[in-house]
Amino acid sequence: MRAVVLIPVYNNAATVGEVVRRCLAIAPDVVAVADGSTDGSDEAARAAGAEVVRIPVNGGKGAAIRRGLEAAHDAGFTHAAVIDADGQHPPEELRRLLAEAAGDEARIWIGVRRMPADATPAASRRGRAISNFWATLNGWRRCRDVQCGLRVYPVEAVRALRCREPRFAFEMEVLVRAAWAGVRLGHLDVDVRYPSAGERVTHFDMRRDNLRFTWLSFAMFWGMVIRIPLLLARRLSGR
Repeated sequence: MRAVVLIPVYNNAATVGEVVRRCLAIAPDVVAVADGSTDGSDEAARAAGAEVVRIPVNGGKGAAIRRGLEAAHDAGFTHAAVIDADGQHPPEELRRLLAEAAGDEARIWIGVRRMPADATPAASRRGRAISNFWATLNGWRRCRDVQCGLRVYPVEAVRALRCREPRFAFEMEVLVRAAWAGVRLGHLDVDVRYPSAGERVTHFDMRRDNLRFTWLSFAMFWGMVIRIPLLLARRLSGR
């Protein structure tokens, strides 16, 4: 197993340098995929020690992750650990995810955010429950945190899925398509930090991205329906 850390970045100049430095304490190879940033994020990531892959025009988180996976493939990496650039996820949790991946390299490993009701925005808990329901239904495999940005992907298996979603809905699409292809999912509880509204820079658009999640959920529902014989056979065989 040879892993690289991928950080999709879009205008996170204030936080990406710290994320890079903490990731470098865990893994020697860190790549920031600068997705059309205009605020100096590229320079901040490079100054902190990351290699930077630049996308000239912002295409979305999914597009940035897919571009990062292509770069990982070209460089000979077998796995890509993905973490957000906004500081929400403690980079130290990657060490635990990578250890799990080393023990079962074929799975996609997903961080499951600890979200106590007294410390987590209600909208985040509600959004996770809804997206988990649809991904579990459509993939016939339990998904415990569809929206967590902390993951380890087996590069070749995920490239073969040919995902198309360019934005945040990619994080649901990749898990459902993986389930359809017989790629198993692994889950690990992880800590998460919710900064104040003025402290955190997020590019999740409640209207646009929730509509994309909704559209994708219904589209993949019909994709699941036509695959029921295959999914049923796989379930009966224990695979």
